[in-house]
Amino acid sequence: MKSTLSVGVETNCAAPMSLERASMRMYQLLGVDSLFVPDHYLSFVPRSVWGPGLTPAADMVPSPDAYFDPFVMMGMMAARYRGVRIGTGVTEPFRRHPMTLAQAFVTLDHLTKGKAVFGIGNGERENVEPYGIPFVKRVGRLEEALKIIRLLWESGGEPVDFDGKIWKLKNALFATPLYNGKPPPIWIASHAPRMLGLTGRYGDGWYPTRKFSAEEYAAGLARIHEAAAEIGRDMSHFEPAMQIQIILGKDRRSAIEGALKVPATGAMSLLLPGPLWKKHGLEHPLGGDFEGFPEFVPESVPPEILEKAGKLATPELLSDGVFAGSVDEVVEEVAAIAKVGMRHVVLWNIGPLAFGAGPREVLQFASLIRRLRKLPVAS
Repeated sequence: MKSTLSVGVETNCAAPMSLERASMRMYQLLGVDSLFVPDHYLSFVPRSVWGPGLTPAADMVPSPDAYFDPFVMMGMMAARYRGVRIGTGVTEPFRRHPMTLAQAFVTLDHLTKGKAVFGIGNGERENVEPYGIPFVKRVGRLEEALKIIRLLWESGGEPVDFDGKIWKLKNALFATPLYNGKPPPIWIASHAPRMLGLTGRYGDGWYPTRKFSAEEYAAGLARIHEAAAEIGRDMSHFEPAMQIQIILGKDRRSAIEGALKVPATGAMSLLLPGPLWKKHGLEHPLGGDFEGFPEFVPESVPPEILEKAGKLATPELLSDGVFAGSVDEVVEEVAAIAKVGMRHVVLWNIGPLAFGAGPREVLQFASLIRRLRKLPVAS
């Protein structure tokens, strides 16, 4: 039997709770394979461009920053939404100690009967710096955390020591039993070469969160397998995935042009990295070397920069950052990536920012999920 693409949804994990629960229930009824929650204190949307008359979604979601705690939410989800995988898209080791993460995801794995997914990356400045946590040594910190988590999970309940630059453990115990004797899978959000190497050495899945072409995805996956081969690691269990941002509409051009008319979507063009702007002959308002969403702190960006970004951003630029257009057009783009190795796609639907979420939008999203779940994946 030919394998097909697994499809998940990234939820908002934000107030109001009634909308969040209704959305998750709808996704489950639509047949999704996974539900992922973001781990944020702040959104990527500046408050100055959010509100009635500015952003259609503001009628349903009064604040873009009213996030619920994802770990508490995942406990609720495990009880309510059976049969789907549940995970973070993604967390990081700045705000939580590796032991806390190790314990939380083993607990979630028990609650979901083996369907937890531990999505982790090296963090975003907006969730760290405003709260007094230095945003430094991101990759090194993540690697130490992954080493510690693996060490704890493999300890068999015996004391372990760890002498790192960031954390030091002495006679540390992890006695919580693994569900069915197996740890939950770790999916690493990685894009640059060093992070891809980390994914090959420590990850059970790959979870990039920016748009890749099929060629870029294939190259990243090759680097991951190369890093795994260097240490003789078996990758037969490895699951290549990706989170994609989508804007659905009549066609690609009209969907993107409509989205760019909304200040919140224009501001989100700042999340795209400087080199991508340069590719389109544009100078990123925050500098040519700006990394994009990992470095973006929305409340620190002056209003004139937000306005400038909205005016400069072109449909071609935004098209390089999101999967936009009709269901057919989005399916075609995703299919090309599934052919080179992706096996699980997670949808973050940002279309409601621009167009709201009426019956037509919901039906189109439902159609997209059904179509994507029928896509064949590389064997």
